Amino acid sequence: MSTTITFLSNSLPSSIPKLDATGLNWAIFSVCFKDTIKVKGFWGHFNGTSICLQLITVTAPNGAVTSAPTAAEIASQAQWQKDKRLAKSLLIQKILDSMLMCIHLKTSVKDHWYAIVAEYSKKGAYTQTDLHTKFLELKCLDKANVCKFLDSLQVKREKLITVSVMISDKDYISTIISSLPYALSNFRLVQLALAWMFAPTRTIKANGLLSLLAEEADHQKVQ
Repeated sequence: MSTTITFLSNSLPSSIPKLDATGLNWAIFSVCFKDTIKVKGFWGHFNGTSICLQLITVTAPNGAVTSAPTAAEIASQAQWQKDKRLAKSLLIQKILDSMLMCIHLKTSVKDHWYAIVAEYSKKGAYTQTDLHTKFLELKCLDKANVCKFLDSLQVKREKLITVSVMISDKDYISTIISSLPYALSNFRLVQLALAWMFAPTRTIKANGLLSLLAEEADHQKVQ
C-alpha cells in the first residue's frame, strides 16, 4: 500500500501530455498539469506561496545555545525540501530536455514554472494564430469530392478545439463559403439570400449549410 501511494505521488498520469516544442498543446497542458499538481498538494511550490521554514539558533555571548529549533521545526523544513524536489521532478517528467537545460540553473520551482509559462505562452499564441489562419484559408479544389472535403473541414474544426484553437460559427460559415469550388457558388449565394430574407436570425446554421451543400454536390455529380 505504501509503495502504491509513493508511486502515485511521484508520477503524473498519462492524461497530461508531454509539452510540445511548438507550444501547440500548451493550453491543455497548463490546465491539466495545474489541476493535477493542486490535487497532489504541491502547487504552492509553483506559485511561490509555500515558504520554507527558516531554522534559527540563538546563542548567548558566551557561546551557549539559548534557543534551538524544535524537532517538529526540523522535520517541517525537511518535508518542505522533500516536497520541493518532488514538485520539480513532476515538472521535469513533462518537459523536453532542451527546456530543462534552459531552466535547470534556477533555484526555485516557482522560477522554473514561470520561465516555462513565459516561453510557451508566447509559442502557444503564435501556433494557435497560425493554425486559425490556415483553417480559414482552406480550399476545395474544383475536381475534388466536395462532400469529403466538407466532412474533413468539420473534423479539422473539432481537432483544433482540442488544442484550444476556437473557430467561431461565423468564421466556420465564412470558411465553408469561401472554400467552395466555382460550380457551387450560385447555389451558395441562393441559400444565403434565402436565409437573409426568411430566417429569424438572417443567417444560416453551419450544419444546415453543410447538409444543403452536400446534397447539391451529389446532385451536380449525378447530372
